[in-house]
Amino acid sequence: MVSNRSVAAVAEAIDRAFGAYHARFREITWRARVRFEQRDWRGSQRDATDRLALYKQYVDQVERELRAILGALSLDRAAWVGIKAAYSRLICERPDSELAETFFNSVTRRLFSTVGVDPRIEYLDSSVNRPRRSPATPLHDTYELRDGVVEAIRRVLLACGWAVPYADLEGDARRVARVVEEALGPVGPARQAELDVLRSIFYRNKGAYLVGRIRLGDAALPLVLPLLNTPQGVIVDAALTTSDEASVVFGFAWSYFRVDAPRPRALVHFLKSLMPLKRVDELYTSIGYNKHGKTLLYRALLRHLAEHPSARFEFAEGEQGLVMSVFTLPTFNVVFKVIKDRFAAPKQTTRQAVRDKYQFVFVRDRAGRLADAQEFEHLEFARERFDDGLLAHLLEAAGGTVRLEEGRVVIRHLYTERRVTPLNVYLREAGPEAARDAVIDYGRAIKDLAASNIFTGDMLLKNFGVSRHGRVICYDYDELALLTECRFRRIPPARHEEDELAAEPWFHVGEHDVFPEEFGPFLVPPGPLREAFLAHHADLLTVEYWQAMQRRLDAGEMFDIFPYRESRRFRR
Repeated sequence: MVSNRSVAAVAEAIDRAFGAYHARFREITWRARVRFEQRDWRGSQRDATDRLALYKQYVDQVERELRAILGALSLDRAAWVGIKAAYSRLICERPDSELAETFFNSVTRRLFSTVGVDPRIEYLDSSVNRPRRSPATPLHDTYELRDGVVEAIRRVLLACGWAVPYADLEGDARRVARVVEEALGPVGPARQAELDVLRSIFYRNKGAYLVGRIRLGDAALPLVLPLLNTPQGVIVDAALTTSDEASVVFGFAWSYFRVDAPRPRALVHFLKSLMPLKRVDELYTSIGYNKHGKTLLYRALLRHLAEHPSARFEFAEGEQGLVMSVFTLPTFNVVFKVIKDRFAAPKQTTRQAVRDKYQFVFVRDRAGRLADAQEFEHLEFARERFDDGLLAHLLEAAGGTVRLEEGRVVIRHLYTERRVTPLNVYLREAGPEAARDAVIDYGRAIKDLAASNIFTGDMLLKNFGVSRHGRVICYDYDELALLTECRFRRIPPARHEEDELAAEPWFHVGEHDVFPEEFGPFLVPPGPLREAFLAHHADLLTVEYWQAMQRRLDAGEMFDIFPYRESRRFRR
């Protein structure tokens, strides 16, 4: 039996570990401002990667500490009921208590490897309604526009207090004001509106973002101002005033923002007011709290299943791959991906190699072109939730991961991603103009990933998808590689006619050799779409493009990739 003293010691140890984790998380986050002011983009990248590693470090550390405290009783579930109660009392007044609850879940799931969920020793329900003391510090500042939009925007920009000057403060204030007045035109006079701007600045890659909302009566519009620090000074690069534009900035394919969030729930609530269609779990994830985003996603899934008793898991739209079995709930905007036990030819990889690719994507700049994935273990669902054909397939193709146990389907390991329409399906169903836009953006996606030192490998249409905002996203990771590790070559001329007819190449092909001349048949099928693609991206079929990109990356160049259309930029 675990003593009351040990119960208290364990709860305090977890609380202490979470506090240390979040303090270190915020410390790295605070450095983003200095990185931006000093144009230290490499340091910014290192910080982003270091911050991603923190969570596991602190969970590992506290796990060792708890095993030392409890010894053989570390797996006494009855004791953990008391530990959870003691922990709840410790965190109840924390402004980040929802994150503390998720941290506790991570610890207990690490210790017990619980199949499904055990609400006795895990926080299954959100504590969002728990009473809190009223915060003393406002989350945002409010600016009245009655004295002029230009003057209000000027005050917003000056409030940042940068250690470097603006390149054209007055000009940028006028440019932003013009966009604001145009956006408010149908709603009412801009001078009667108010502008709320979050005090915390959002940083990602080489950009800083001011995030706010314009309120006029019952109407509210987002206002997102991306800032760049150029050699000439800080500039406002664009002014984004629609929910869709804000949603792309906070999209699921970008690296996480670094933004100080002393009250994460309140910050996410503000963001949700700008993007009502964005899921709350995605907003938490977008600001770096991916573990809590995972918790909220799981809660949303359970809630969805409870509210839709007839919902069934089915095969996902598109072609099934050689490495993953992919399924979905048609009424839930997520796909579930399980690694198969065996991979058909020509795939030559291993289960661990596939998992390594997902980790590779997790720690890299995704350039807005790789779907973020959440990793789950030990899930269980009722047997009747699965289509018969799908379940038979999972038990056959991934029997080492999926098993049927007393009327429950237990899945040892899977990944989730936001559902998108496979590009090959989209091109068949979309109108000519939308299809043309998609194939052009497909080329941009390949180039954006190349600019972030990622080579997609299998550039097949079925490995890419189209988001609801029309952005092309890559979601197949088993062939991803660092661009700088590839060897781009021309195909040597044939020695004689028989060489061209042979089943095997007449020249040596190394493990990292890539021949861009071969891309043509795989990228876009013949016809008008192929012509549109080549009009914009014929360089992708040349060795020169890829070798030039490698040289630029080797020289340390960091490319600008913007989460908004070129037409929205003030200086194109």
